[in-house]
Amino acid sequence: MTNELQKLVTWTDALDDVLENLEGAEIALSNEGAGRKSSGSYYTPADVADHFWRLFWRHHQVTDKASAVAFVDRTTFVEPSIGAGMFFFSLLRSLSNFGIGPTEARHLKFDGVDLNRAALDFVAAQIADLERIFEIGFKTVNLEQADFLKWVQARTFVDAAFVGNPPFVTNERGSRWKNLYADFLDNMLLHGDGARVGLILPVSVCFSRDFVDLRRIIRDSALPLSASSYDNMPDYLFKAGKPESGNTNKANSQRCTILNLGGPRDGIVESSALLRWSSTERATFMASTPQFYDCRGFDLERQIPRPVDQSLACYLEEASSGKTVREFMSRIGRGAFAVGAVARNFIGIREYEGKAPGVIPVKTNDEDTSLILLQVLASDIFYKYWRSFGDGFHVTNDLIDRFPISKKLTFACEKNLNSAAQTWASREEFAKIKLNSGKKVKSYDFSSVFARSPTA
Repeated sequence: MTNELQKLVTWTDALDDVLENLEGAEIALSNEGAGRKSSGSYYTPADVADHFWRLFWRHHQVTDKASAVAFVDRTTFVEPSIGAGMFFFSLLRSLSNFGIGPTEARHLKFDGVDLNRAALDFVAAQIADLERIFEIGFKTVNLEQADFLKWVQARTFVDAAFVGNPPFVTNERGSRWKNLYADFLDNMLLHGDGARVGLILPVSVCFSRDFVDLRRIIRDSALPLSASSYDNMPDYLFKAGKPESGNTNKANSQRCTILNLGGPRDGIVESSALLRWSSTERATFMASTPQFYDCRGFDLERQIPRPVDQSLACYLEEASSGKTVREFMSRIGRGAFAVGAVARNFIGIREYEGKAPGVIPVKTNDEDTSLILLQVLASDIFYKYWRSFGDGFHVTNDLIDRFPISKKLTFACEKNLNSAAQTWASREEFAKIKLNSGKKVKSYDFSSVFARSPTA
C-alpha cells in the first residue's frame, strides 16, 4: 500500500470515528446555549447526512476525484446551522470516497454559522484534532456565531453552495412565511449567487398552500431542481423528535424533502415518490439512490409532486381534457358513500352518514355515477395520485375534487357497473376496523377489486 493510500485509509477511519460520536453530541447541544432548544432544529443522523451528500454529488454530476476536486476548488460551502458539524464532517467523509485525503481536503472553503457558541466550540475542537493528527490546517474554514438571516444579508457570495438542515419552527403571526425554514431558503436564493442549494426541509415545501410564493420563487429561478421526499412511517429520517419535546415517537418526526437546486443540469426538474422503508431496510435504503421521475410538465407553483411512477404523468396527460371528480358530484344529490380523511396503504371507503368529522361525503344524482366514483376513488390510479400530491397521511376535499377522470377511465368504469354494484352490496367482506380514540371506525378496502379494472 502506497503512502498516499495509507494516509487516505487512516483519514477515512478518523472521520468515521468523528461521525460516530456526533449524533449524541448534536442532541446534547440542543440543551446548551441560547436559541438551540427552541429553534425547532432536527439533528441529522450520520446515515442521513451520507445519503444527502450522495444526492448532492449526483445532482451536480460529481462522479470521480477530478470532478470532485474541481467542484471543491471553485465552491464555498455555507451551512446556516452547523450544530455539532454533521454536514461538515460528512462532507469530508463523502469526499474521501472520491479519493480526496487530508492534503487536498484542507483547502475546503466552508462557512459554518450557528447561534450556539457551544456548538461552534465543539466543531472547532473536532477540527483541531484532525489538524493535529494529520499535520494540516483548515485555513479556509470559518465558524461564526450569528443569526444566519442577518448574516447572509450582509455578504456577497460567489460560487456558494448553501447546504444543511435549517430549523423547522413556526414563525410569529404576521411573518411572511409560516415556517422559519422558508426564510432560510428564500434568503439563500435572494442573497446567494443563485447557483447551488442543497437542504433537508419539511415535505410541506412541495405542496403546502402556505408556500405557494416560495415555490413560485423556485420556479422563476429556473434552476435545475431535484427533490426526493421521505415518509415518517414505518421508519423515518430523524431518529429523535423535536428538541423542545421529550416525545421521540415516530409520529413526532417530520416527513421531509431533500431539495437540490442549481448546477449544470439545465432544464432538469425531477422528483421521487414519497419514499417508505422499514427499520430493517434502513442501511440499504440510506446507501441507495432513489428513483427520480421527470416533472417538467407539472406546475411547480401549485406543487412539486412526489410521483409514484411515470405512469401517473402519462395518465394525467391523457386525462387533461376529462371531467374532474367534482364535476361528477352533486351538492344536493343522494348520499352515496364517504371517503376517510386519513389514509395509509389504501383509500378507505365508508358508509355515507352526512357531514361528520374525519370523512369526506360523496353525493351524486344517480346510482351509476355513484358506482363510477366508487371505482375511481378506490382505484390504484387515484391512490397513486394521492401518494403523489398528498402529504402521505390526509385525504383532502381539494385532492378529491381536482382528480381528473379520463375518458378511458370513465368508459372502463361504465363497463364495470354491475360488478361494482355487487362489490358494494357485499362490502362487509372488505371491511377493516380500527380503534380511533377508543371508538371503532369501519372502512372498506376495495383496492384489490378496483386496482385494475377501472384503468384497463
